[in-house]
Amino acid sequence: MAQAFARRAIALCLAASMGLLPAFAEQKKPSARPASQAAPATAEAARQPPSPSPEEESQALNKALEASASDPPALIRNLEEFLARFPQSARREDVLRTIFKLALQSNDPRKATASAERLLELNPNDPDLLSTIIGLYDRQSDAASREKALHYATRFLERAEKLGSEPRPADVPAEKWEETATLMLATAHFMRGKVYAKGGDSDKAIDDYEKSMAAYPTPQVAEHLGDIAVKRGELERAIDAYATAFAFPEKSLDPARRDQVRKKLGSAYVAKHQSEKGLGDLILARYDELIRSLKSRLETGTRPNAGVRDPYEYVLQRLDGSELRLADYRGKVVVMDFWATWCAPCRLEGKLFERVMETFRQEPAVMFLAVNADEDRAGVPEFVKEEQWTAPVVYGQGLDQLLGVRALPTVLILDQEGRVVFRQVGLDPASFTTTLERKVREALERPSSAPTTSQ
Repeated sequence: MAQAFARRAIALCLAASMGLLPAFAEQKKPSARPASQAAPATAEAARQPPSPSPEEESQALNKALEASASDPPALIRNLEEFLARFPQSARREDVLRTIFKLALQSNDPRKATASAERLLELNPNDPDLLSTIIGLYDRQSDAASREKALHYATRFLERAEKLGSEPRPADVPAEKWEETATLMLATAHFMRGKVYAKGGDSDKAIDDYEKSMAAYPTPQVAEHLGDIAVKRGELERAIDAYATAFAFPEKSLDPARRDQVRKKLGSAYVAKHQSEKGLGDLILARYDELIRSLKSRLETGTRPNAGVRDPYEYVLQRLDGSELRLADYRGKVVVMDFWATWCAPCRLEGKLFERVMETFRQEPAVMFLAVNADEDRAGVPEFVKEEQWTAPVVYGQGLDQLLGVRALPTVLILDQEGRVVFRQVGLDPASFTTTLERKVREALERPSSAPTTSQ
């Protein structure tokens, strides 16, 4: 009974987040036809299946939500079946967006790409959809996916170029509107440049990277520009780009990433000048130049992992300041407990989480992480010390938003392909360890899907 109630509650939350509960209320029964307008009772009409009523549609959607609320892949399948059964549903876009969101949260690029393309048919110029679908295709290695990534990257760039000339919404300040248009243009050039670079077209990649830097400089684009210049043997251009990436005065820049850029810069500089003599002067001069040119922008700063959509590209920080790259755990089952110091149930869940972790201590294919979601980190180390947790603790740094964590505590399991195959919001102490152990074993036994094929 309790489990059924919980499933119903989760289903209602999903329906609310999809905007479907208001839609239920708005649906009206079709009015009966007057006798004079009644359809002729031909044999052909008799063979046609009756159109589903709004009540049937609502019941089918409720059933899909309730049957799989805690299993994202199953929920996606159920919602796809709902759309196949009710292709003309007034809720079609809401359901598609939910499938899209679930696929992203589950790190299932094929499902996310398919639902994004269907949504683009309804919203051809949606910049969020366009940028996301570029990244999804760019993560795939086949030539057909690269062609599609390039197609959508060009569409995204065309949309970005038009944005600056469009009338500014009345409620958006002029400065904010201009910054948004500039950032979108820089992002579009960068994304298309990455596609070109992956496809081996370095001339077009460099052209896009340089246009991105001209619109809105970032250390990430500068590093990409340096990398491609090194491959082309253009050491002067590489040194210039790496110096910008290394000296970039960005507070949130990952120290380990900066260290990697420093090595690249040193290597290119020595190859060009046979020693590092003069490199320090170059770096200081570039830093001063960037401080002057970026003064107004750097007052606000950016968050870590900004713009990253693949969880395996996230770089998280441990309590001691060292980095943890989720890419190091690709191919493993990753179990994450999202928590905060102010969350009372999180204390108990943390201890139960550690019990489950101990069960799999000798299982190399499983990784457990306690992911902190506090905005103020000041009390986190002391909290962990007090609770005597032994699970690896990292700061979320946007991972909670990417994976759709809206409440604490929340436990997620990524399978060996990086898909979210289990999500539990809130704590049920009586069933927590049993349920989580079972779900981890199921994830370990889950067969890999077939390799991605072009559509």
